[in-house]
Amino acid sequence: MRVFVLSCAIALLLSISTHGAVVALTNAQRLARGLPILPPKFGRALPGYARTPIATGENPSPSFTSQNTFTGRILVKGHNGKSLGHLHNLASGINGINFGASSADLHVSFTTSRSEQGLIDIQAVDAAFPGPHYIGTTSSTNLATGSSTFVSFGNVIRTPAHSQPVSMGHHNADESAIWTFNPKTYQLSVHYVNRDGHEAKTTIAYNAHDNTIFFVGDVGAYNAAQVNPDNHVSPVTFYLDSMTKK
Repeated sequence: MRVFVLSCAIALLLSISTHGAVVALTNAQRLARGLPILPPKFGRALPGYARTPIATGENPSPSFTSQNTFTGRILVKGHNGKSLGHLHNLASGINGINFGASSADLHVSFTTSRSEQGLIDIQAVDAAFPGPHYIGTTSSTNLATGSSTFVSFGNVIRTPAHSQPVSMGHHNADESAIWTFNPKTYQLSVHYVNRDGHEAKTTIAYNAHDNTIFFVGDVGAYNAAQVNPDNHVSPVTFYLDSMTKK
């Protein structure tokens, strides 16, 4: 009995540091000294292993926003925010605003990027015109502030994001992945890429006299270069209307 008590006293003395702090012994060391083992501690990481979010109480890393597919019609609004009508679905192609029955409105579909901030393609889903069925720019020039140049709007082939105009014969050069979508306002904005590979400040222009839509870099400069006032344009914006989301 005296030997056992002496062993316990020695083990207790060894467990105390010179500063009076208790040194943690392993269960093996405790058994060697005749001490009872300690109960297991949960939520502690093993050497070489990181603690899991469940053990630490941390939140898991946020996942990427999932891709979403939207369908609807494209509503055209004037610079004062007034609704002018929807894009027209014509056998000759897309251009202009439909002032007739809603059955002649163009319906479109697109899928947003994971960040919902990337460039997207917009595809006509009920096209009255022959393919290709993406919509974008159909001519090649450089848009810039102070320049009267413009690029045409119509149905195009699918092209890569940030691509320069892709030649489609002697007259056409297409870009499709030029759009961004704001899921809060439903606005569709355009980002044309010039022939030099740089993105241009792009405005959607509307000629009410001819009921035509195209893109310019500077509305004021374009209008100043027109001799006939009937050729003057005003800026418009596109919005997704009658939207469904998958």
